Amino acid sequence: MGELAPPLKIRAHHLLCLLGFRGLGYSQEFVLRMGKVVEELSSDSTSPITFLVGCDIICASCPHNKENKCSKRADSELRVGKLDLEVLWRLGFEVGAQVTAGEVWARIKARLSVGDISEICRDCEWVELGYCAEGLERL
Repeated sequence: MGELAPPLKIRAHHLLCLLGFRGLGYSQEFVLRMGKVVEELSSDSTSPITFLVGCDIICASCPHNKENKCSKRADSELRVGKLDLEVLWRLGFEVGAQVTAGEVWARIKARLSVGDISEICRDCEWVELGYCAEGLERL
């Protein structure tokens, strides 16, 4: 597994992004990394995940990652940190908690609706595509 050595350290809002991943992204390197993470967490429900609020394994390949901080917009680092905390709160997890992929997907299915995705991700450029909502419905 190499670069994806367990436990995968994932920022909480990326869980929702993983639901809707369709091979699109900010760069080819980002798409390849995201695809590997999706494959790992989809193929093995026992894969361990540790929750972060801050740059993670996915951010490592993002062109907006500058000095391990999101620089997409001036307020991105603060905004996505709050988003991570909101997702953790809604799912009933804490920063630093380690759980399995299966537990994460079950909790998302039980606690989030398509309306929640629209609310949580209202400022995301990807939400309009509906992929994340479709991913939630497939769980």
